[in-house]
Amino acid sequence: MKLTVYGGAQEVGRNCFLLEEGEKRLLLDCGIKLGEKVEYPTITGNELKRVKDICVSHAHLDHTGYLPHVFEKKLSPRINGTKPTHDLMEILLADYKRIGEGITFSQKNLDDIRKRFTAREFGDWFRAGGFHAVSYNAGHILGSAMFLVEEGKRLLYTGDISVRGTRLLDGCERGLPAEVVVIEGTYGDEELPSTKESVSRIIKEINETLKEGGHVLIPSFAVGRGQEVLMLLESYMRSGLIPDVPIYMDGMIKKAMRIYRQNSIYCKDEIKRRILMSEDDPFNSRHFHIPRRKDKRDVFKEPSIIVSTSGMLSGGPALGYLKHMASDPKNKLIFVGYQAEGTLGAKILAGERRPEIDGEEVELKLKVREVRLSGHSGKSEVVQFIKGMKKLETVVLIHGDPKALENISDALGDKYDVTIPKEGETLKL
Repeated sequence: MKLTVYGGAQEVGRNCFLLEEGEKRLLLDCGIKLGEKVEYPTITGNELKRVKDICVSHAHLDHTGYLPHVFEKKLSPRINGTKPTHDLMEILLADYKRIGEGITFSQKNLDDIRKRFTAREFGDWFRAGGFHAVSYNAGHILGSAMFLVEEGKRLLYTGDISVRGTRLLDGCERGLPAEVVVIEGTYGDEELPSTKESVSRIIKEINETLKEGGHVLIPSFAVGRGQEVLMLLESYMRSGLIPDVPIYMDGMIKKAMRIYRQNSIYCKDEIKRRILMSEDDPFNSRHFHIPRRKDKRDVFKEPSIIVSTSGMLSGGPALGYLKHMASDPKNKLIFVGYQAEGTLGAKILAGERRPEIDGEEVELKLKVREVRLSGHSGKSEVVQFIKGMKKLETVVLIHGDPKALENISDALGDKYDVTIPKEGETLKL
């Protein structure tokens, strides 16, 4: 068995790994890297021609965004993932086609991806690329999966994982048996704050702004963080810990919320009970509003909270809100997710206060804060996940900056054979 790395090595983004044994070939994820420019996996067209099956761990573009380019090459591999991944992937890929620069793939390519998608339920074994495979809950976003591939040895590919539960999801499966694990280390260089600590902080920051009569803008990824943030706000507004003000949803978050509601069977039991056994549907809360005016003037009639894409301020309606709010010190911008190097979000967090937005220099007088509400695992959580696996011998660390991956490697000691691969490297497992 061997694994070739075509993206996701010592970087966050463009996950793409080819698993082979003899004539068996399975591609694990097929993503792009978003930043100042879009970066693709380095796998060649000739290599792709030999791939008949792709397993996608979840819908985010750094794990699925290269799929349309594969189908653009007149290839048609089978795509394996959960039903929520299929549904969420459709809106993310459609948006990528709409706003991506230099996009050459067609709507037909997106339609073909839908036709070639096979939904896999957690815990059900299936054949993919000649291998036996089964998926388990990864806890990252709705329908996110880890894939256990078995052919002689067992290999667990985690995709992105969260060991802690959230408002909507249970944490990932633990204690799985595999000789090899290929695991993310996005936050391997830090310990993420506890959920309680993050929630207390965001409530404090929001209440401070609303008391002053200001508005709060929370840029968020359309899928995953957006829904978690909205559920958190809804819950604490219901309990009275946050004042009863309108919560506006804008961008793809609205579509993603509908998909979460339609696939609520994948949410934790508490959410399912609220939907099935009462009229208290958290996805259709009276606190949630959609802007009615094109100029968004209705959003600013009274103090409000705005949750809008994009999470890194690399596009989407959030930029318009930021321009409108920028000049008032009573307003606040709260980042809740990962900010990739080179993005506007990262520049603002680093202290940039005169950024260029839509070709215009904007002076930021509003307050800027960062409160981590991550769908990933911190350093100690990743280490605990690895040490909790059964029969594990080899650890392959991916999807993280070099320092983050080195920190995890150091924390594991000498118990395992640990590798931090480079892009283009082939590992013999």
